[in-house]
Amino acid sequence: MDDNSHGTHVAGTIGAVGNNSVGVVGVNWIANILACKFLNASGSGDTTGAIDCLDYIATMKDRGVNIVASNNSWGGGAYSNALRDAIEAQRQRGILFVAAAGNDGGDNEILLTYPCSYYLPNILCVALTNNDDYTYANYGKRIVHLGAPGISILSTVPSGSYGYNSGTSMATPHVTGVVGLVHALYPGSDWRAVKNRILAGGDVNSTLTAKTVTSRRLNAYLC
Repeated sequence: MDDNSHGTHVAGTIGAVGNNSVGVVGVNWIANILACKFLNASGSGDTTGAIDCLDYIATMKDRGVNIVASNNSWGGGAYSNALRDAIEAQRQRGILFVAAAGNDGGDNEILLTYPCSYYLPNILCVALTNNDDYTYANYGKRIVHLGAPGISILSTVPSGSYGYNSGTSMATPHVTGVVGLVHALYPGSDWRAVKNRILAGGDVNSTLTAKTVTSRRLNAYLC
């Protein structure tokens, strides 16, 4: 129940229960989600808060919680060595860091939109596509990996209701949900294998050519 509603919407896309005739369905129907909030009711926060959340996730992983990915539908701020180190600490624990590319319509190799624009191997940065399979918002042929649906996404919002949102924040949890599905289907896979399956298994999309690493849109079935 995020007081900004953004986190609730993202969580529903990852893991809302399906086949129950209630509301919406998420990508991964039986996902367990560990929430960590560092943005306030207006959606503002700072890098220190983001690092605190990533450190918390790392601590919980060290305590035996089966965390396979962190969903990062947020971005902004200048380069931070501390944030980069926190993402690297996720890699050391086998956690994929799924990040939103951003919604400014620019090249992330020039804009340097963080955390997407850190060159770290466990980052999986996500652009968006609409219902016509067209992409806009941020891109980057060496740094944004693939696209996923992100326009007019219906999902959960606080108070037990449902609503539409758009942006790379909505595309990112589609990928995070698939990370969980791949781990369930191929238990014992490490983050590299899961990332490679997702990148290789997408559908080729001409509008993502020269705008993403793979020129592909997410396809859970082919992963």
